[in-house]
Amino acid sequence: MGLDQYAYIRENTKKFYWRKHSKLQEFMENIWYKEQGNDEDFNCKDLVLTKEILEKLLKCVQTNTLPESAGGFFYGHQFQDDAAKDYQKEDIKFCKEALKAIEDGQQVVYTCWW
Repeated sequence: MGLDQYAYIRENTKKFYWRKHSKLQEFMENIWYKEQGNDEDFNCKDLVLTKEILEKLLKCVQTNTLPESAGGFFYGHQFQDDAAKDYQKEDIKFCKEALKAIEDGQQVVYTCWW
């Protein structure tokens, strides 16, 4: 068991997958709870990513400033710095592909399951 994370471009078969990338999860949870004001569990919910969110994420990934995660039982937070380093290239690729998809009028969604 653990944290499984997905992003996909609607109306496209391209999907991205992360496993226990707790800093990415913390970033997305901050959007879900703080910026969007949701009060229900983020587990198994769709978060539609905007150009602004993706640009912010890209900057955090490129500058190694993704937020620290206090972690959840299955988040792998004790290895979050290693995971962020290991996923950095894929995170950048995701952000760039997702931004291009939005430019093309498609919707990009992030979801997680723990």
